[in-house]
Amino acid sequence: MLGTLTRITTLLVAASILLAGHGLQLIALPVHAQLSGWSAAQIGLTGSFYFLGFIAGCVLNPAVVSSVGHIRAFMVMAAVATVALLGASLFVSVWAWMVFRLATGFALAGLYMVIESWLSDVSPRRQRGSVLAIYTMICLLGMALGQALMALGTPGGLELFILAAILITIAIVPIGLTKLPSPQPIPFIRFTPRKMIAASRVAVGCAFLAGMVTSAFWTLGPLLGTAFGLESGQIGVMMSLGILGGAVSQLPIGRLSDRTDRRIVIGCVASIGAIVAAVGFVFASTSHGAFYTSIFLLGATMMPIYALCIAHASDSSELTMVEVTSVILMIHSIGSIIGPLIVAGLIAATNATSYFAYSAVCLALAAFWSFFRLVVIERPREHAAQAILPRTTQAVAELTNEQPSD
Repeated sequence: MLGTLTRITTLLVAASILLAGHGLQLIALPVHAQLSGWSAAQIGLTGSFYFLGFIAGCVLNPAVVSSVGHIRAFMVMAAVATVALLGASLFVSVWAWMVFRLATGFALAGLYMVIESWLSDVSPRRQRGSVLAIYTMICLLGMALGQALMALGTPGGLELFILAAILITIAIVPIGLTKLPSPQPIPFIRFTPRKMIAASRVAVGCAFLAGMVTSAFWTLGPLLGTAFGLESGQIGVMMSLGILGGAVSQLPIGRLSDRTDRRIVIGCVASIGAIVAAVGFVFASTSHGAFYTSIFLLGATMMPIYALCIAHASDSSELTMVEVTSVILMIHSIGSIIGPLIVAGLIAATNATSYFAYSAVCLALAAFWSFFRLVVIERPREHAAQAILPRTTQAVAELTNEQPSD
């Protein structure tokens, strides 16, 4: 294992730097928009365009990578992401940001895809689960670090945009200097949503609802923090806590799901998340400590649902792991487009605490759907243990050596 980690060090370093820059821009952009006088609906709209670009990137980027190679594709996508970020700092308008956020989502999908497919290619099959676990933790910790960097700049200035752009650009260096041989071309992915819906309605429905909740956190979390009286540095801490909550809960929840029917685990996790969100709706405004705790616990319950849905879908379908991941990712991303738009409207019509009420409703629906299908449809409980998949691109499925169960 040590030898494998030594070989992939440059890829992991590039991922950590890239995710730090990406994490910083995720918080700097909505804060800057809010200080510019934008409404919650406008901020939510630009956030939805990021996820729309991400979907397009997942579909189209394999052809780009196969055409020009991994290193050139990474450099091009890093350049696009950097230009889009700097362009957003110079042209502060909703229409311009819709284009820039679309380009950012497209580029980030390509950047993730290059790293993930490369890791899959150079990692021995028997060690891919361990490599995936390490990669997942680096993704989450890198984003948490990026969120914390919010305290280093002035929210209304350009420092944070420049710092995030620097980090994304620096991520090119370890990729450009790597001695690893170029991996095989990324295969064309067949999207088979009908087969997936027929095989696992729980995975499809809960992935969609989870996307609606988590995307609202990524897009409107800084707006939420401001409404609860947090300063820029405190907003970074809040966002980091949500990410860390998801990081610490992934492994124990994943292991639990390997020992019982995953629908039970999905339903229980979603139920706890709904309770946490309901309690947050009532008490989060009473103190910063209560607000921080609510965000941490909500992150711990909403973020693992995506990986659980992939694991359950692979249990129930004869599709390959890459095909399963592709469909669930698309469903999750569609929910991610819709979520910020709904929450933005709720915040504009009521107040910021409506995010907790919205999350409670979505997670309660996910819990109900999971338990309802558990009662209606009985499936064998035998299933293969699954590695925990981060929410990036379908290429990460290649990192697991598990085969879907019948």
